[in-house]
Amino acid sequence: MLTLRQRAEAQLGILDVDEHAITPEAARRLVHELRVHQIELEMQNDELRRVQDALELSLMRYFDLYELAPVGYLTLNQLGLIQQANLAAARLLETPRIHLLDQPLSRFILPEDQDIHYRHRQQLWSTSERQSYEIRLRQADAEPVWVRLETTLAPEVEGDPSVWRVNLVDISERKRSERDLLDTQERLRLVAEIAELTFWEWDPRTNAVFFPPEWWRQTGYALGELPRWLGDWATLLHPEDRERILACLGGFAAEDHAAPCEIQYRLRRKDGIYRWFAARLESIRNGADTVVRVLLVHQDVTRRKESEDQAVRLAQHDPLTGLPSRALLDQLANHMLASARRSGDQLAILFFDLDRFKPINDTYGHAVGDRLLQSVAQRLRDAFRAEDLVARLGGDEFVVVLARIGDSDDAARAARTAIAALTLPHRIDKLELTCLPSLGISLFPQDGETVDQLIQRSDTAMYHAKQISPGQYQFVTD
Repeated sequence: MLTLRQRAEAQLGILDVDEHAITPEAARRLVHELRVHQIELEMQNDELRRVQDALELSLMRYFDLYELAPVGYLTLNQLGLIQQANLAAARLLETPRIHLLDQPLSRFILPEDQDIHYRHRQQLWSTSERQSYEIRLRQADAEPVWVRLETTLAPEVEGDPSVWRVNLVDISERKRSERDLLDTQERLRLVAEIAELTFWEWDPRTNAVFFPPEWWRQTGYALGELPRWLGDWATLLHPEDRERILACLGGFAAEDHAAPCEIQYRLRRKDGIYRWFAARLESIRNGADTVVRVLLVHQDVTRRKESEDQAVRLAQHDPLTGLPSRALLDQLANHMLASARRSGDQLAILFFDLDRFKPINDTYGHAVGDRLLQSVAQRLRDAFRAEDLVARLGGDEFVVVLARIGDSDDAARAARTAIAALTLPHRIDKLELTCLPSLGISLFPQDGETVDQLIQRSDTAMYHAKQISPGQYQFVTD
């Protein structure tokens, strides 16, 4: 093969220039042209060197971008066989690059996800549109790796239109975060469900309200039946709570930087039953620091309220007879006394004690004694008016507060009625038990100004009755 110099000398021979025919002027021009041509060649050589340096720099950048990129790159033929792969792709596929060539990409995809890959591959070839989808790659000794695939058809390479390119992005960390988030949300959902918690929002500017679908669990209302306006929601409130709650909501929205607070109200379920709810109010503000929403996180506290009411009832009522105990007696009697002071009415307190109760209790046992006390309590309820107060102090001692009596004769008639009712035998199992009641009567305002004074003095009068005439009554003044 001829060298460049040899080809040039051959070309010069063809020209066959007669050196003797060249004039000095022509020789000078020829030398000038040769020098210009030499300079041109040197400049071309410099330009070629610059182009070569730029090409080498571009190749280095290509290596950085392609080989060292954190994203996996693959080139596949129409059959889906790998033709090229960068280092990131080899790491994701856990296979050296030399062993990736001519391997089908589907071999590295988890069997459960291969249908996804196949569908998008068909979509790519039928529409030529870029495809993006998420699949899992097999891993030898670890859980599968989640990747996002971006597939495109490559421009025709030397007339071959069958090449397609794949980008692989490792999204395992994102998937783990999503899974952790879903797990956390599921736990929160279970906690909210167990604690019977949910929320709703109110826009004070429009009075629109928003309820999540989960609200039906607490109220029974379907999605299309949920209130849309505060007024609609207010119709579900118990009539005794409605005015108070609406005023509380309005005050909370109007107050600047209102501190979170809690309200309690009764709400009517779809089945017509009222349930107790406790709601915590939080304001949601915009960039201008204006309240745009009020968030109400509420909880069904019906069982708690029932337990509290039961605890209060047990604390204020005698567990055996169901009558008010001393604590509730003092509270209610003081209200009755205050009312009597305002109206100028009289009030009487009757203190009962059962004669011969202890011998009966000792003879027949506490179970019979308890049933006897329950019978006495029921007869006392029946003997007095609904506005009168019947209470048990303890043991076989009972107190009745008579409201709005005209004079001592009214108290005496009530006492005689009660004695007649209690004197009749009590039928318990096959027994007929008789307990004569002795009672003392104190009057307000003659015998005392306070409930304690009146009870103490009626107690003293009762002991006088037991000594003088058991089974009868005695006034304090007697």
